[in-house]
Formats: sequence, C-alpha cells, structure tokens
Amino acid sequence: NLGNDVHFLWALSKDFVSSGFRIGILYTQNEALLRSLQNLNIFSGVSHPMQLIAAEILTDDVFVDSFLKTSREQLSLACNICGEKLNEMVVPHVIPDAGMFVYANFSSLLPSQTPEGEERFATLVQDAARVVMTPGQSMRDPRIGWFRICVAYYPDLDVLKIALERLSRLILKIKGMGWENISADSVRAQILS
Repeated sequence: NLGNDVHFLWALSKDFVSSGFRIGILYTQNEALLRSLQNLNIFSGVSHPMQLIAAEILTDDVFVDSFLKTSREQLSLACNICGEKLNEMVVPHVIPDAGMFVYANFSSLLPSQTPEGEERFATLVQDAARVVMTPGQSMRDPRIGWFRICVAYYPDLDVLKIALERLSRLILKIKGMGWENISADSVRAQILS
C-alpha cells in the first residue's frame, strides 16, 4: 500500500528519446487524484496507432535491453565529457547518477546576483556562443546562477565538445573583459571560431 502521497509518473520521452510520442503514465493509489484526473482523459488520450507503436517497443525485451544499455553508456560518456570541461572552467556542478542533465553553478560569472543577472548571462551564452542552457529560475530553483545543461541532445559527442569549448571561451572573455565591456556582438566571432 503506497497511500495517498506516493505517485509514479513516467513517460517514453526521456528513456526512449521520443518526446513527440506524448505517451506517459501515472500510477497512484490516491482515489481523490484519480477522480480529479478522470475527466482529463478525453483531452489527453493516446491515439490507437501510438498505443500500438509503444506496445511494440515495450514488449521487445531484446530491443529495450539493448537500447537502454547503449543509452546509459552514451549518457555516462556525455556527462563525463561535460564534467571534465566544467572542471577545466572551474565551474561547480552536479553530475547525475542517472539522467540527461548536468546542473552547473555559474553564479560567480553573473553580472549581478539577481534573476535579471541570470537572464543576462543566459542571453549572452545563447547569443554569443550559440549554446542554450536552462536557467535555474525557470525550474523554480531559488539559487541564482544554476543552469541545467542537457547532454543528451547531441547525436554526435563532437557537437557537445564544440558547445562546451564555446562556453569555455565565453567564460574566459567574461573574466577578462568584465561585464561592462562585453556584448554578444563584440565576442561572437572569437567564440565561434
């Protein structure tokens, strides 16, 4: 008996790299939650063709075992590559035990320890280095300066290495030039070269 406070939520999107499938499950023993969600099924039902595809995938034990093994190996390698580069940049970070995100603390590089400073840094990273990181404030993290780096997006690990090298170059520019002298236009060519 799990009681009313334990819920299990899972989707194909993360484990099977299939966000477009829009298939997930909720397991709960909370009767009130189940009743409140009952009426939502009409808006979030999974189409029959998608159910067939998901069933075909999930019942193929050989494929699932092989896919997940390869996925774990690739994610581990990508996390290690990211962690090594963040160590070189002297950026504190958390490597996950499982998952596709590395959480990194760029707070010492922000122009100010405010949500606006975090947003300014995120915009500079995106505009100058062409790297997208998710600011912690968009994930309700009260700590300013933490960013989520997705390491699973890259089909080729060389792309991840290029992105991290660009980020490293930008950090050197921020440290060398200071925020008062830096803009995406002033450093983009040097970062992307």
